[in-house]
Amino acid sequence: MSEKTDELNLTRKQRLAGNLTAGGCVIAAGLILLLAGTGVIPASVRQLAVPVLLSAVGAALILTALIQRNSVSLWISFLFLVPALVSFLAAFTPAGYAQLYPLYIAAPAIASLCTMPMSGSYAAHGKSMLFFGLIAGLFGLESSGLVGWGVVLPLVVVFVGLMVVYVAVMLARDEKSEEEEDNA
Repeated sequence: MSEKTDELNLTRKQRLAGNLTAGGCVIAAGLILLLAGTGVIPASVRQLAVPVLLSAVGAALILTALIQRNSVSLWISFLFLVPALVSFLAAFTPAGYAQLYPLYIAAPAIASLCTMPMSGSYAAHGKSMLFFGLIAGLFGLESSGLVGWGVVLPLVVVFVGLMVVYVAVMLARDEKSEEEEDNA
C-alpha cells in the first residue's frame, strides 16, 4: 500500500479491471501452455510451466497494482517476475541456476527499485536495494566464477556482522533521541 494513503479505497471499476486483468493473465498462461502441449510452441509444457505461471502471477500483480495504485502489489509482483525470468533463462539459455541464483537474492532490491517511484518511500527502498543488492553481489562473485566459496562465505559473515553493528548503533541513536524528547 502506498504511504500516501492509509487505506486502499478502490472504485468498483478498479476492482473489476483488476479482476479481469488477473483472469486474463491466467487465461494467457493456460493458452501458452496449451500451445506448447500441442506443439505450436516449440517447447515442452514441463519447460514452460514454472516460468509461465510465475509470469502470469507477476503480470497480474503488476497490472492490477498499476490500475489500483497499490505499491505493495507492485513490489510483490517482482518477487514473481524475477524468478520467472531466472526460470526462462535457465530453461532456454546456456546459463544455469548455478550462475543465475544471485538474481533470486536480488529480487527484493529489484522490487524496491521498481516500486520507489510509486510509493515515494525512497529511503526505505534505498536501504532494501543496498542490503539485498550487496548480498546478491557477494554471491554473484561466486556464481560468476571470480572467486570461490572460501572468499564469499567469509565476506558474507563480515557483512552480516556489519549489519548487526549498524542496527545496534541505529537503535541506540533512536533510544537516545526518545530519551531526550522525554526529558525536554
